[in-house]
Amino acid sequence: MFNKRNLTVFAFLALLVMVVTVFGGWMAHKTDTAKPDYYFAISKNISVFGKVYEEITKRYVEVIDPEKFMRAGIYGMMKTLDPYTVFIEKEANDELQIMTHGKYGGVGMRISKRDDWPAVIEPPFEGTPAERAGIREGDLIIAVDSVSTEDLSISETANRLRGKPGTAVYVKIRRVGEEKPLEFRLIRAEIKVEEITYSGLIEDNIGYIRLAHFSRNVGNQIYNSIADLKKEGMEALILDLRGNPGGLLESAVSVADNFVEKGQMIVSTRGKLEGTSQEYRAKVDPIWGTEPLVVLVDTVSASASEIVAGALQDLDRAVVIGNPTFGKGLVQTVIPISKETALKVTTAKYYIPSGRLIQKPNAFEDKEVLLTSFEKEQDSTLNFETLKGRKVTGGGGIIPDIVIKTKHLPLIVRHMIMKSMFFNYSLEYAATNKELERDFEVDHTMINNFKKFLKEKDFDYNTAGEEELKVFKDIAKEKGYLEQAELAFEELQEIIEKRKEQDFDEAKDFIKLYLKKEIAGKFWGTAAKVEAGIEVSEEVQKAIEVLSDQNEYYAILNNNANLN
Repeated sequence: MFNKRNLTVFAFLALLVMVVTVFGGWMAHKTDTAKPDYYFAISKNISVFGKVYEEITKRYVEVIDPEKFMRAGIYGMMKTLDPYTVFIEKEANDELQIMTHGKYGGVGMRISKRDDWPAVIEPPFEGTPAERAGIREGDLIIAVDSVSTEDLSISETANRLRGKPGTAVYVKIRRVGEEKPLEFRLIRAEIKVEEITYSGLIEDNIGYIRLAHFSRNVGNQIYNSIADLKKEGMEALILDLRGNPGGLLESAVSVADNFVEKGQMIVSTRGKLEGTSQEYRAKVDPIWGTEPLVVLVDTVSASASEIVAGALQDLDRAVVIGNPTFGKGLVQTVIPISKETALKVTTAKYYIPSGRLIQKPNAFEDKEVLLTSFEKEQDSTLNFETLKGRKVTGGGGIIPDIVIKTKHLPLIVRHMIMKSMFFNYSLEYAATNKELERDFEVDHTMINNFKKFLKEKDFDYNTAGEEELKVFKDIAKEKGYLEQAELAFEELQEIIEKRKEQDFDEAKDFIKLYLKKEIAGKFWGTAAKVEAGIEVSEEVQKAIEVLSDQNEYYAILNNNANLN
């Protein structure tokens, strides 16, 4: 039966056809590619799409859910474009609004899945309802307003915790070391998103700021952190953008404002529609405009992180250290579709001051649907120049001035992280060891206790050889010679198990690091966890070395250093 939902959809399609037809000629003057016949083709195909939708929903042998069927068509279109053009449903839209506005009504904690339950994954934000009530990192949220969270997604749990400031929410917690669940009545407040996970002096008056994301107010947060560090005697600064996936374009510009001369180009965008090609320049006098600066990046640093790192490199304002960045240089515009949905569509590309395109090639899923590329992808062999004439490479992403080869994380450690072994052990350790010196070291006793913990939790993982052995075993079973080969398979399995014992011993340095970080975080919060990582970070230590030697620092920026 053709119902009201169908009629609503067709009313929308009809309106869209009318808009395209009436304004197509006007739009033709506002874009590089749009011509009257182009908009005629759009209106014709909208009509075809609507007709196909109507005939199938009316005539198909089974009853079709009209909303899901329409979304299937929308998602199908999205798949032919780049991975960043997406249709945003309610839950994702809520997250987008938080990032865009930099605040929300809630209780002030980040949550993720742990042991199949929503869990508090880091200490609650300072001064928030959750922090004042004594909720801790590692607490499992088992109910919100008497509703069990066992079958709820993280987004659904987060939505129940959020709400209008001043309203109450009841939270039931399961905590390591407590026999019974704990119950809290929290009064929601306006939570301002803090994206700086660490700010402090680390050595020889060198400041260190770690930035996790680029949300609305991050430029001011960086400014305030620098102002505080200057009062403490900071003479040089490390800005750590490792692991930072980016965020808002305007936030990237506001962060760069703190470091570059007023009026300097930071980034430009180029697109086909009028208004999408713009230049973004520094608007204010910087708080840290000429003083020594190092920026740390890695393969996860993307988007806004790449704008900041790339602009500071192109303007010879900072030495960039780390690994080549992700290469995400496509600009998205968010278009509201309904109260609960929106369309995030790629409308332009990012270019940094030297003219380099941040986007790496091959971002578009299906180039057959694209008539032209409004801006050709840059060849990675193309050379560009910084403000002082240093050679930098195009082709997407930011190549650091000093590349630090990342140590390969052992397979056993990767599985420990994925299965939350370090996190869960540190919870039990903090619950049973009330006293610990802040400068503690992970000793032999702690390593042995961790090993026992892994055994108690039945921790295991499959090596590459183990996977191949399983395949071979399945073939032997299928071909009928498994029984004859059983003894050989057992011997091979024993060899693999012994090899796993060696894997643990060979990975001890990594295991000690992750144990120290997690235990420090449980006792003294996020800042202590970051500090534990700083001590052994090759990138940070190299940054300290460069900033401690002004001759080396300026030699790099003036292109006369030996960067081995």
